[in-house]
Amino acid sequence: MQKSSEHIKLERAYEELRIQLEEANDIIHAIRSGEVDALIVNGQDGHQLFTLKSADHTYRIFIEQMTESALTLDESYRILYCNSQLARLLGLPLEKVIGLNFLAFFSTEDQAFVKETIDGAWEVDTRAEVDIINSSGTSLPVQLSLKALNLDEGTSLSVIITDLSELKKNQLLLETRNRELEAARKNADELNENLENTVRLRTQELETINEKLAAVNDLQKEVNGQLKDALDALRESEDNLQSAFDAAELGSCNLDIKTGRVEVSERFRKLCGLPLEGEINWPMVLSSVDSEYLSALQEVLQDCINLGKPLDYTYPIRHLISGDNRWMRIVGKFKKSSYGDFDSFYAVLMDVTDQKRDEQRKNDFIAMVSHELKTPLTSMKGYIQVMQLKARGTLNGFPDKALHGAERQINKMTGMINGFLSLSRLESGKMLMDFQPIEMSVLLKEVVEEYIATVNNHNIKFVFQPGFFVNADRDKLGHVVNNLISNAVKYSPVDSEITIDSYLEDGTAVFRIMDHGMGIDENDIPKLFERFYRVENNRMSTVAGFGIGLYLSAEIIQRHGGKIWAESQLKKGSVFYFSLPLINPEKRF
Repeated sequence: MQKSSEHIKLERAYEELRIQLEEANDIIHAIRSGEVDALIVNGQDGHQLFTLKSADHTYRIFIEQMTESALTLDESYRILYCNSQLARLLGLPLEKVIGLNFLAFFSTEDQAFVKETIDGAWEVDTRAEVDIINSSGTSLPVQLSLKALNLDEGTSLSVIITDLSELKKNQLLLETRNRELEAARKNADELNENLENTVRLRTQELETINEKLAAVNDLQKEVNGQLKDALDALRESEDNLQSAFDAAELGSCNLDIKTGRVEVSERFRKLCGLPLEGEINWPMVLSSVDSEYLSALQEVLQDCINLGKPLDYTYPIRHLISGDNRWMRIVGKFKKSSYGDFDSFYAVLMDVTDQKRDEQRKNDFIAMVSHELKTPLTSMKGYIQVMQLKARGTLNGFPDKALHGAERQINKMTGMINGFLSLSRLESGKMLMDFQPIEMSVLLKEVVEEYIATVNNHNIKFVFQPGFFVNADRDKLGHVVNNLISNAVKYSPVDSEITIDSYLEDGTAVFRIMDHGMGIDENDIPKLFERFYRVENNRMSTVAGFGIGLYLSAEIIQRHGGKIWAESQLKKGSVFYFSLPLINPEKRF
């Protein structure tokens, strides 16, 4: 069946449309892949796309691989073509750059200049430097190289853009370096001039110094003679000191705290039973100390290092050779390094065994006499109490008052005897502690109420906080509280107020006794708890005492694991504190 002419025309039209469509797809693909150049022309029918199929492929590859950015413009400043380098410079995809107005990538101030440059480039090749602005708003210095091109499709303007950022940076760096070099040259000239002046001045000074050195040499000879005499005198003094040490049977030692190395005299070695030859270290010295006193000695040494106080401590040892038990007293002083820390220690060691034995015999004698005195005193107190009962029925009140006064004096004497007994037991190690869980508010209330019953010339106020449980010896702790209240009464004016309270601080119970008495000088406060220490002043001379009450109180509190201290102001009063560690209430029974 033959096709009609109309049918054949339709087939031809269809084939032409198919071919045009394939060509359009090929063109679009080539443009997107960058394989061909593209021209966008603004005509009557809108934007029309033309390709230069005849362009040389090798030339296009060359343009794409250029380090500079390349583009072509039409007379309306529209980008007809660009390579990938321009797209990277502008920070835009390649397909979005083509067709844009080139002037849009310059600031408003520079657009007139760029437009004038482009307009002139159609007639003559032109170069110009200007700042181009990329898509992120960053301004980059570039050089525009413009040249008109005559193509088959018409005339276009070729633009090569060279990024001058590195060049500008290098120019700026070079200028900076040149300025620095110029400044360095000027400094060098000044230094050379100063050096010449300095050399001249130093030469003059050296000549003067040489003259002075000659005079100093003469003086040095004289000083050397004096130094030799001083060294001879020092050796003689050392010999005399050593003779005195030997006569007193004293041992000496030098301790390097950082290394633990010790330099000890022969007498020191003999006192402790250390080897008479060879090096000695501090652990070897401590090995002779009685194990029960070792930790206490180390604590005393550490306190002296921390506070910089001189050392004076007595402790027992077991002689490392003979095994004899001896008592030693060490007296020393810590020395500071140039950095301000204590790095060395010098001490003298002496054997005080005989003194300790004499002291023990004295304590035993005091204990025996005190114990023997308690029996007649107890009997006398009993007789007086019987006589008081009978005297109360008489019309004359004098016998009752006299007997009451006698009873108070016996109570005072009994208290002093008990104090001496406690002191003797404490120093002989025979004061035993019966630790039991007790509630402090109960104990304090008992002691205060008992004291109030016998003292009616002071206003005693007490505030006890319940729930403070401690592990303590009830009698010994009661003695401490009674002694502190007694002191507050003795050293306070009649009818003055004495306050007793307690509070919690850092897991410990703190008890406080406050008075408004004469007060204590701040220089005497650190010595209050020493044995037999009493403040020396006119007021104290009228108050009886031996200075053992606070000493015993401090020792008792220390054996309970607590602390005791005082605060005071003259003529305003004193506050005595003691603290004890709390125990878990659930374990108190």
